[in-house]
Amino acid sequence: MSGNKPEGRTVEVLELPENVDEELLSLYFENRRRSGGGPLESVEIKQNRAVLCFEDAEAAARVLSKRHHVVHNSELSVRKPPSKDQSRLLLRGVSPYTSTEMIELYVENMMDLNVTDYALIPSPEKDFILIHLSQPLSKGRMGVFLPLFRRRLEMMHTNN
Repeated sequence: MSGNKPEGRTVEVLELPENVDEELLSLYFENRRRSGGGPLESVEIKQNRAVLCFEDAEAAARVLSKRHHVVHNSELSVRKPPSKDQSRLLLRGVSPYTSTEMIELYVENMMDLNVTDYALIPSPEKDFILIHLSQPLSKGRMGVFLPLFRRRLEMMHTNN
């Protein structure tokens, strides 16, 4: 494996057909003639998408540059995975009946923030909310905050 960062070697595959297993996906993306890829370090399949980490960034770049990927007669959508921005948190599954004020108070209390330290951006359906922080959250602090926040949101969701 080369010493380059995993972010540059990672590709996300969307719209996987139901009957595609990890072995077939690995064989396809390791085949340079068919996919443009090369040796894989890891494959992680979740529902109808997969995250592939190649040994070399060049293989990931070739896969991304190739426009047409077909497995089991199904076209796959391949993209660079979204970046993990430590200054943005996406909360999914929020009840549309949960007041913005309750979420604001909870964010401020849980994260020890002032109202000027963040902005809440709800989706049009109000089923998810983007929390945009003025300063990135440290990984350790995010790891403590997110599970607690999700549990509290679930409780608020069931109470409404």
